[in-house]
Amino acid sequence: MPKVIDHQAYRIHLLEEVTPLFLRFGFEGLTTRQLAQHLGISTGKLYHYFASKEVLFEAACRYWMERDMSFVRASLEQLPGPAERIRCIPHLLQEHRSKFDSQNQLLLQFSQMQQQKGQNITPFWEELYASWDRLTRDLLELRSDFASQLICQSIDAIFLQWMQGHPEVDMFHYFERMAHWLPVIDKGEWELQ
Repeated sequence: MPKVIDHQAYRIHLLEEVTPLFLRFGFEGLTTRQLAQHLGISTGKLYHYFASKEVLFEAACRYWMERDMSFVRASLEQLPGPAERIRCIPHLLQEHRSKFDSQNQLLLQFSQMQQQKGQNITPFWEELYASWDRLTRDLLELRSDFASQLICQSIDAIFLQWMQGHPEVDMFHYFERMAHWLPVIDKGEWELQ
């Protein structure tokens, strides 16, 4: 009797296995053949599940982002309200900084290489940003675009400062003030819409 394969489960298995490879070797550090070898499958089988290395990489990014978002949701939902959740953000960022640094550097490397090849990856970035935006709005009970963008871009700015070698960003003071003012900003912006 032929072996029955759950293709979706196997696809997820491949994403779980390939993510550490990309984080270790970088996007350009591995050929599709090397990826298949590390995964213990043929390149044909890898292409059956993912049309190209770029498609595989983008799927791996979506996969780890979904896992990160689930973790953030679970961590913040247990707190009593938006202000406490905002105050917790710098603790989460600091505690998982090395993981976020590795992921962000890999994403930037991938983006630069794709841009050099003339590839438009704007839809990929917009999809990732939209996912984080929805989570932010939900967890922090934000209604206005401006308030949501303010917190998301503040987190992006912290990541960028870390990548530029500024490890001592005073996030705790910043997010303490954000916990006070963001609800006010959100309410004001929502009333203007």
